[in-house]
Amino acid sequence: MKLHPGLIALHAAALIAATCSGTARASADKPNIIIILADDLGYGDVGCYNAASRIPTPNIDRLAREGIRFTDAHSADSVCTPSRYGLLTGRYCWRTGLKSGVLFNWEPPLIEAGRVTIASLLEKNGYRTALVGKWHLGLGFTAKAGRQVDFKKPLPWPGGPLPDRAISESIDFSVPVFGGPETLGFNETFYSAGCPTDQEPFCFIENGRFLGMEAASYRQPAGSWRSGMAAPDWVNETVDVRFTEWSVDFMRRSHQRNPGQPFFLYLPLSSPHSPHVTAEFALGKSKAGVRGDMVWLVDWVVGRINQTLEELKISGETLLIVTSDNGPLPGSLAPGAPEGTARITNGHQSAGRLRGYKARLWEGGHRVPFVARWPARIPAGTTSDSSICSTDVLATFSELLGETLPANAGEDGSSILPALLGKPMGPRPAIVHHSSTTFSLRDGRWKIVFGRGEDRVKPEEGKGYLFDLETDPSEMRDRWAEQPEIVERLTRQFRAIQGNGAAR
Repeated sequence: MKLHPGLIALHAAALIAATCSGTARASADKPNIIIILADDLGYGDVGCYNAASRIPTPNIDRLAREGIRFTDAHSADSVCTPSRYGLLTGRYCWRTGLKSGVLFNWEPPLIEAGRVTIASLLEKNGYRTALVGKWHLGLGFTAKAGRQVDFKKPLPWPGGPLPDRAISESIDFSVPVFGGPETLGFNETFYSAGCPTDQEPFCFIENGRFLGMEAASYRQPAGSWRSGMAAPDWVNETVDVRFTEWSVDFMRRSHQRNPGQPFFLYLPLSSPHSPHVTAEFALGKSKAGVRGDMVWLVDWVVGRINQTLEELKISGETLLIVTSDNGPLPGSLAPGAPEGTARITNGHQSAGRLRGYKARLWEGGHRVPFVARWPARIPAGTTSDSSICSTDVLATFSELLGETLPANAGEDGSSILPALLGKPMGPRPAIVHHSSTTFSLRDGRWKIVFGRGEDRVKPEEGKGYLFDLETDPSEMRDRWAEQPEIVERLTRQFRAIQGNGAAR
């Protein structure tokens, strides 16, 4: 597979905008911050979480040895769009107009204008900020002259196997997007609108402008299981390689222009999301099929980013976090196959011994790897069993910077700074887990699931599950009938959180 030659150059306007405007300096108090967010990486995929993993992950394992590994970390949702909303805003997505499902193609921006995000918080504090990777949170698109598209219709729009071709062919790619990451605190951007390999438009967007879409056509890129508007040179297999090289370029430019200004890099990858296709150099690197090879590629990205930090001699003053947007599929998915037909490959357990997978309320759907290294502050070889959620990241950075969040920002997050730094931390307030239209709540050792059903947990009035995760992390023994007082207490807690608009 032919890779894009060299590193990607920025537009002249972006080069001018990159001139340092802040006075902050990377230090033990204001480190460079990098978040690498894998897509569908499971609790059992990474070696430091699962000794029996059939996938080599030496770079993530190294981070765990040199930093901290959380064993009870959770994504904000069990599927990608709402999980990403929660990470960036510290707020549960079910509080927005998207109550279930994900965005697919041409939906408008999901993050409200003016809402505080991780990026806007850090930009305010002198950071140079960049988004490089999968956005999947909606954008403002423009219809061609004479075409009508109702961008304001209720969410979620129908996704299905194929998008509405009439809408697809009505989008004007000569007009920059609006209301996206460029307006939410990100100074530089290079990304895809949705899942790069199975959602249109199949192209990169750089600083708000579509790349290569002058000759776009409606087609099905090789390996994709959906069709859509695509750039002529779009290649699914090398998406994450392009994201990685752009990220490396951003790190180098940021450091060389002003070595003292801290930077924030948000790098949400495509791997190992289906369809399971990957760069040629990654094939065969695991013993868990093509999906396993994509997990290996995630680890390769971590190694590439870490290598750059070492080359720039800034590892010690950089907080590097690696985590996932939700739980995994159980195995590789053949190109062209429906997403629900994933099959287990070579006995690898992508969720480890946890019950369930992506899009489920069981632990396997949202308990994810979360590894962080910051040599200046995090003791090496630390393990934490504190319960945390990705909605906590905004509040954590806020405390780190000495900022106070507005009352309407980060409503569902709590700072985990003590735990992140390897110090004792009190119990976190209850975490609400969500999948489609169903919910569960975690408070300490107890987890209540509102609804019955062995698969997606279909809601039924007055019924559900109760698990003691301290003694039963695989959720095999239902305690609902045995502990009615705990069921009542947790139910009251959930209704209060759901009703008052804030979980903290």
